[in-house]
Amino acid sequence: MRDLTVGRIDKNIVDLAIPMIGGQLMFTLFNITDTYFVGKLGTEALAAMGFTFPVILIASALTMGISTGSMSVLSRAAGNNDRYIMKRTATDGLILSLLFVILFSVVGLNSMDSIFTLLGADKSTLPIIKEYMTIWYSFSFVVFIPPVSDSSMRALGDMVRPFYVMCVCALMNVVLDPILIFGYFGFPAMGIRGAAIATVISRACGMCATLYFLNFHHKLLELRMPKISELISSWKKILIVGIPAVGVAIFPQLLRSFITAQAAYVGGVTAVAAVAAGSRIEGFAYIITQSVGSSLVPIIGQNWGAKKAARIEETRRFYNKHSLTLGIAMFVVIFFISDFTAKLFTQDAEVLKYTSIYLKVLLAGAIGMNLYTWNGQALNAVGKSFWSLVINGGGTVVFMMPVLYLGSRYSFTAMIGGLAVGQIIVGLISIFIARSKLKFEDGEKESILSIEN
Repeated sequence: MRDLTVGRIDKNIVDLAIPMIGGQLMFTLFNITDTYFVGKLGTEALAAMGFTFPVILIASALTMGISTGSMSVLSRAAGNNDRYIMKRTATDGLILSLLFVILFSVVGLNSMDSIFTLLGADKSTLPIIKEYMTIWYSFSFVVFIPPVSDSSMRALGDMVRPFYVMCVCALMNVVLDPILIFGYFGFPAMGIRGAAIATVISRACGMCATLYFLNFHHKLLELRMPKISELISSWKKILIVGIPAVGVAIFPQLLRSFITAQAAYVGGVTAVAAVAAGSRIEGFAYIITQSVGSSLVPIIGQNWGAKKAARIEETRRFYNKHSLTLGIAMFVVIFFISDFTAKLFTQDAEVLKYTSIYLKVLLAGAIGMNLYTWNGQALNAVGKSFWSLVINGGGTVVFMMPVLYLGSRYSFTAMIGGLAVGQIIVGLISIFIARSKLKFEDGEKESILSIEN
């Protein structure tokens, strides 16, 4: 375990964030590989893959909830040097994820026709979707387990081994996709089923690697069956953080859908295409933001468990200050490269113009995105994820959507400008909420990690 209750705050954040950045890039590579090779099968196959994304995003949100909850509880236990709760949290988080897998898979396998028809699939794409999702649902446990076990390692300050796991998954997927999709080296060409099998095999290898690290390196798997009361208590602590975290993961998808709808109103298909291209480039820009946010959970969680209030306050002041530094850097970089990067996605002059506007105007609000992402993760770390949901969900509905809508009544630039302003407002609000809530209340020092033995 890396003791994050000592050492320089800036060094701890950088040391943890760098492997996270690498992991995020590997995850992006994994998704791009699937899309690229499936696209070679034709428009129907690519469309079928597109229809699977909402379902996979929901699965990812559920996994993120359990992962965030486990990491929060475990990091606080680590700061308190409570080995029993550490092992129970890591193990019980995996058991909980398996229960979700069983329920999710059974429901998914028996509702494919109705769900994907509701999403807009027709007679030509539905059979292709079912080829892919039948395999994906049947082996979805290999998708659910690695993020949960990786989060347990991250709670201990180990970001390197989860990075190794993502490297294994991404590189195996790059190798297996063309072999199984198109049939090389004596394998039959399996089309989109090959993409699903490649995903399953890659994820299964990642699952084996992460469980090996969790058990043999960190020794966090507890094979003794707990009392039912212990199990329920452990799950309750995980879900107190995890359930709001699911909401936090879903709101950006709702906002993205709202942006697309308003773009269609203000600029038609051209503006929608620009938002699609711009959001992909924007995603790369925010990898650093997300990685720093993930590194804050073990740092603040361990210090909360160790009852080091002054160190938590020092961390909070540090990341708030540097949200401005990073925000300015992101804006400057995107200002100079936006035109070039947009040309990687389209050559249409109108789409290029809109994409450039989207990136330059939206990244002006990057400081707000940094602030509410990092303050939200800090609140998750101390078990106060309800306030993280208030910041992200409430901020989206009360501020970002309304100002985006008002801007769309004037122009595309005003629409994106409204979103940027909304992000800055929510970011500033998050400072005050986190400053108030990242403090120990009366009795909280004694009760925050209590569990029946």
